[in-house]
Amino acid sequence: MTSTRAQPATTQSASDARRLSAVHAWTVRRPLTAFLIIVFGLAYPLMAVPVLAVRGVIPGGGLIARLPMPPDELAGLLLALGALLPAALYVTWAVEGRAGVRRLLSRMVRWRVGVGWWLVVLLGLPVLTVGIAALLGDTTRTVDPVELIVSQLGLLAVNFALVNIWEEAAWAGLLQSRLERRHNILVAALLTAVPFGFAHWPLAFFGDVTVGSATVALAAYLALGVIFRPMLGVFLRGTRDSVLLVALLHSVFNRTNNDNGIAASLLDGDGRRLAMLIAVIALTSATAVLMRRRLGRAERAALDSRNAVR
Repeated sequence: MTSTRAQPATTQSASDARRLSAVHAWTVRRPLTAFLIIVFGLAYPLMAVPVLAVRGVIPGGGLIARLPMPPDELAGLLLALGALLPAALYVTWAVEGRAGVRRLLSRMVRWRVGVGWWLVVLLGLPVLTVGIAALLGDTTRTVDPVELIVSQLGLLAVNFALVNIWEEAAWAGLLQSRLERRHNILVAALLTAVPFGFAHWPLAFFGDVTVGSATVALAAYLALGVIFRPMLGVFLRGTRDSVLLVALLHSVFNRTNNDNGIAASLLDGDGRRLAMLIAVIALTSATAVLMRRRLGRAERAALDSRNAVR
C-alpha cells in the first residue's frame, strides 16, 4: 500500500497565486467578456432559487411568500446585488485598480449636473407618458395628488436604493461606457441591450410558463432593452457620466411603467403601454438632438480623462 504526501502549504499557496494571477491577467485582456461570464455565472443560479422555491421544486416557498416584496422583485435584487455589482467591482478593480473603483463609486454619487437635468429625469417620462396616453384615448382619474406623490416617491426610493443604482453601476458605469470607447453611442447601447435582456429573462419564469410564453418574454425584454438603453446612454452623456442620474431615470421609468406606477394610477385605458414606449423614444430623440455635439466618441474619451483626474 502506497501513501501520498500532502502538498506543502507554501506550494499550494504559490499554485493558487499563479491561478489567481492568470485570471487577473485574462480579465485585464478581456474585461467585458469576464464581466458577462461573472454576471451570468452568478445571476442565473441566484435568480433560480426564488423561481424554484415558488414553484415548489425546492423548499422555501413559504418563506419567500412572507417577505415584504414579491418574488420577482427578490430575483431582481439578487441580480443587482449578487451578480451585477460584484462583477462590476471586480472587473473595474482588475483593470483599473483601486483608483478605478473609486472613480466608479464617485460616478454613483455625482449629483451636481444642473437643475434642468434633474427636472427632465424626474418629470420627463411621467409627463410625456400621461400626455400621450390621453391623446391615445385614455381618460384621467381623480386622485389625491399628495398621496400619489408620497406613495410613488417612496416606491421610487426603494427601487433606486435596493436595485437600480447597483444595476446601473454595472450596465451604464462599466459595460455601456466601455463599449462606447469602441463604438458609437447607439451601437454601444444596442450591444448592452442583449445581455440586459437575457439577464432579466428569469423574471418570466414566475407563474404559469410555457415554451411559447418564455420565448415571447425574452423577445420583449430584448425589445425593451433596444428602446431603453439608448435613452440611458444619451442621459449618461448629458449628465457628464453621472451613474446616479441614469439610475434615477431607470427608477422613474419603472415607476411610470409598472402596474402600480404613476401612469396606471392616473389613467384608465389601454393606451399607457404604447404611450410609455413613444415617450421613451421622444425623450431620447429630443435630448439627443439638443446635445448632439456631445454624443461622439471624442466626448467619451474626454469624460474618461476627466474621470481619471478626479
